[in-house]
Amino acid sequence: MYIVIAGGGEVGGELARTLEKAHEVVVIDRNPQARERLAPLDVKVVIGGATEPDTLREAGVDRADLFIASTDSDEVNLLASLLAKGLGARQVLCFVGKGGYVDVLADPRTAEILGTRIDKVLWPQRAMAREIVEVILVPEAVDMELLAEGRLRFVEYRVKEGGPYARRPLAELSWPEGVLVVGVVRDGAFLGFAHPGFRTLALQPNDKLLFVTTLKAFPELEACFAAGRGVRRVMVLGGGNVGYMVAQELLKRRVEVVVIEAGRERCEWLSQELPGALVIHGDGTDIELLEAEGINEADVVVAVTDNDEKNLLASLLAKQLGVSKVITRVSRSETRRLFEQVGIDLALAPRQAAVRSVLDFLGPENVEHVTTMEENIELLEVELPEDFHPRPLKALAFVQGVPIALERDHRVMLYREDLEAFPGDRLFLVVDREVADEAMAKILR
Repeated sequence: MYIVIAGGGEVGGELARTLEKAHEVVVIDRNPQARERLAPLDVKVVIGGATEPDTLREAGVDRADLFIASTDSDEVNLLASLLAKGLGARQVLCFVGKGGYVDVLADPRTAEILGTRIDKVLWPQRAMAREIVEVILVPEAVDMELLAEGRLRFVEYRVKEGGPYARRPLAELSWPEGVLVVGVVRDGAFLGFAHPGFRTLALQPNDKLLFVTTLKAFPELEACFAAGRGVRRVMVLGGGNVGYMVAQELLKRRVEVVVIEAGRERCEWLSQELPGALVIHGDGTDIELLEAEGINEADVVVAVTDNDEKNLLASLLAKQLGVSKVITRVSRSETRRLFEQVGIDLALAPRQAAVRSVLDFLGPENVEHVTTMEENIELLEVELPEDFHPRPLKALAFVQGVPIALERDHRVMLYREDLEAFPGDRLFLVVDREVADEAMAKILR
C-alpha cells in the first residue's frame, strides 16, 4: 500500500517504523529535522504543513491508499484529513485527543454537511486510560486484558526479588485449575510454553509471567501474587485528558481519588467535573506536597503529565515514599524499558494504542490486535475462516508464538494439546511481532 502519514512525531514516527517494512510510506512534517530523525527508515519525508494543498500533492496524497493524520494538533489533523479525502486519498484515519471530536464526526449529519467523511477517527488516550484503570484494579499486575467479553483474562505479573517465584524453575510451580502459563518475557524477549526449554527455565527477578485464566479461576491466581489486597486510594499526578478519564472511571468504581494538577484553570475545571475527587493545585514532583497529601497511604500512583522527566521523577519519589504500585506515562517507547528498570511497575505510551488501531484497520477483518507488550509481543484474536482446516492446537504452536485459548459458541477453553480448532472458532494467541505474518500464514493455510 501507498501510505501518507501527516506528522513525524511521537505517534507518526512509530507508525512509520511499524509500516515501512511492508508498505511504501511518506511522512509529512513541518520540522526540517524530521529528515534526520527518520533517516534510518525506508520512508520519504516531505517538509511542509499537513494542511497545505501543495505539500499534500507533493506527498502524493492523490494516489494514497491510506492517509493518516497524526500531528499533535486535533484541528490540523481534522483539516488535513478532509483535504486528503478531497484530493483523492482512498481511506483516511484521523487521530484526536478530545472525545468531543469523536462524537461529532461519528454523527452522519456531520458527513452530510461536510460533503465527505473521515473513514475512522481514533482516540488513543481513551484506550490508554482504560488500560491504566484495568491494571490499577488488579493488585500487583503490570498488565491485564479482558478477552471473550470478559470470560477470559490475560494478565501479566512481574517476578520480584525475594518473592516466592524468583530463581525457581517453572516445572516446580503449580497454578490453580483454569490458569495457563502462556510464557515469560525476559529483557523484552518472549519465551512461550512451546519452547523445548520452557519448563526447566528458572525465573529471574524482573521477568514477567504471562497468564490466561478463566473468570472463575482469576481470584485464585490473584491470591498467588497479592493475597487479601484491594485498591482503595489512588493518586493521579496530572489532570490532562488521560488523568481525567482515569479519575472519572475510578470514581465510578468507588475508589478514593486524589488528583494533583499544575494548571490552576484546569484544577477548577476538574473540581467541577470530578465532584467525588480531591483536586489539588500543585506540582507532582513536590515531595512536601506529596507527603502532606498522604502519598504513603495511596495503593497506586499514576503519573500522566505530558512531560516524561516529571513523570519519571514523580514516580521515583512515589516509590521512595513507599507506594507499592506506580504507573507512568512515557512519550517515547524506547524509554519504556528504562522506566521499568529503575523500579516503575508499568510504563505506557499512547503510541502503542495508536499502532494497534492502525494495524487493526489495515489487517484482515477477522484479525484483531488486542494489545502489545514490550513493543514487539502481540496478543491477537483471530476468527477462523470457513476454509480453515480443523487441527489440534498443538499443531499451531511454535517457539515464538502460542495459541492460548479458544472461544466457541460463547464457551471458552484454555489451550490443551489435543483441543481441536474448527472454522468459526475465535482463537487467541500470543506472538512475537517479527513472526506475526508467519504465524498467521501457518494458522490460516
